[in-house]
Amino acid sequence: MTPDPAVAGAKETFDIKGTMEKDIVDKDWLGIEFFDLDAQKPIGIPLILNICTLPGVTCPIKAGTEFSTTQGYNAPGEFPARYAIVVAIGHGLPPDGESLACSAAIIGDSELSAVPVGLDVWDFL
Repeated sequence: MTPDPAVAGAKETFDIKGTMEKDIVDKDWLGIEFFDLDAQKPIGIPLILNICTLPGVTCPIKAGTEFSTTQGYNAPGEFPARYAIVVAIGHGLPPDGESLACSAAIIGDSELSAVPVGLDVWDFL
């Protein structure tokens, strides 16, 4: 993510790359959000896109194949004391959806207890 650390109100650029254990197919999604850990809700509107429409991504992507893409997303105008930045790739929607990959950075309190038990940052889908 650039800039790192995130700057309130600035455009963040996320470089997303990896090798998936499962195929990525049309309508699988990439989600990026800033998440308020105390309020347990997204800060602003999360970005959710069909991953197959992103630059450099040609679907289907077979399991075991490396892929990469870059996606911009505006950081919220201000940050709460404790928040997370979450990037995830998934297939389908809850309750039947499946998480294919997820990465999160916790900002403000690095104690494991800072993340509420049972927190599901993608509960808004």
